[in-house]
Amino acid sequence: MHPKERRFGATRRDFLLRSGGAAFALTGAGSLLAACSNSTSAGSGATGSNGQKLGPLGLPLARPDVPNTLPRYENPIASGMQPETGGDFVIYNYPDYIDPAVLKEFGKKYNVSVKVTPFDDITSGVTKLASGTIAPDVTEMTPDLMQRVVAAKLIKPLNLDYIPNLKKNAWPQFVSPFYDQEARYSVPYTVYTTGIYWRADQVKEDIASMSNPWDIFWHAQAYKGKTAILSEVRESLCLAMLRAGSTDLNTEDPKKIDQAVKDLQELYSICNVKVGDLQYTRIPEGKDWLNQGWSGDAVTGYLFYAPTKADKQALRYWHAPTGKGPIGNDCWCVCSTTKKPVLAHLFLNFILDNGIAYKNFSEFNGYQPPLNEIQPDELITKGLLPEWLSTAVVTPEDTGPKSLQEMTLSEQGSALWQNGYSTFLAGA
Repeated sequence: MHPKERRFGATRRDFLLRSGGAAFALTGAGSLLAACSNSTSAGSGATGSNGQKLGPLGLPLARPDVPNTLPRYENPIASGMQPETGGDFVIYNYPDYIDPAVLKEFGKKYNVSVKVTPFDDITSGVTKLASGTIAPDVTEMTPDLMQRVVAAKLIKPLNLDYIPNLKKNAWPQFVSPFYDQEARYSVPYTVYTTGIYWRADQVKEDIASMSNPWDIFWHAQAYKGKTAILSEVRESLCLAMLRAGSTDLNTEDPKKIDQAVKDLQELYSICNVKVGDLQYTRIPEGKDWLNQGWSGDAVTGYLFYAPTKADKQALRYWHAPTGKGPIGNDCWCVCSTTKKPVLAHLFLNFILDNGIAYKNFSEFNGYQPPLNEIQPDELITKGLLPEWLSTAVVTPEDTGPKSLQEMTLSEQGSALWQNGYSTFLAGA
């Protein structure tokens, strides 16, 4: 199972059957978290004195050039305590996004039984976390939800004394990331770009040399039935916006969203486009030829899914230059429900260990950790990846204040994007 698969199915029929539930999950999570928020929360649609939209903590919506320092609603745990041992240690995460061998090693080191409680997608996962029906120790999290989960007190403030590997090993921009200045609540896990993933033995165009590579999907008549885009509300609509030359990937302008929907609907007649998150296997296995995808898909496909040498050699990945295409990352946080807070901190430190992170990346999930020791060029020179997939490697320069990141929207903005996506799925 793909580590970032949203598990909504791979066909338009599946999406149409589930579209009502998907809309509820996206809007329902915001409402549930808003109800759980503390007194610092801003109301829906609140704006600052300069007209800036505010999030649930009364802070501006985080952007690479609009950093957030999240308030601590309680003091972090004290330093110098011993880790809790025995019993279960529960990780809340995508079903297959961390190596079981890594979890076994952590459990053995600290004498606990490590268990994974899975969620299908991060939004429904946070909704369930807020409902109180689960009580994990640590959770995977995404930057766009950071204000909401802090406002709802779903994650605990960190004591970085227990997490020395953050400052020691992580890229500087993740030691104090824009969405969580001072790393008060989170540490980084993986980083990835969004781009185009294809087979050079089937797609005749040299996509990387095109004046507008995003345009390939609108010229894919020859790849009808073999073309797909990501089953993601934000990623799919952003594809059309980028193709049109817009880099405002957090827009809440209804006209821009409507135009993106209309442009995407053209793909049904052009190439009978599919929607799904199965590109990690379908491209290397030759079942599809052209796909919107994540950099981790190209790495995963090469390392684990391409059945022959020829299939490996056919794989190609392109992403736009910094500031011209999306980049994202995932995080780890300590849950407020943990009964092992010291051990939870030590897990965050463990996953930032150079050897552990590299093993998890290279032997299991294919998604690159943003650590200094994992030098991007050495992934090529040391033979983990071939030169023709060097574009799937993420560098520190790909992140920063000029990077494009799909971040928090207002509740009204989220509804606009979801409604647009549902309209696209309904057909031409």
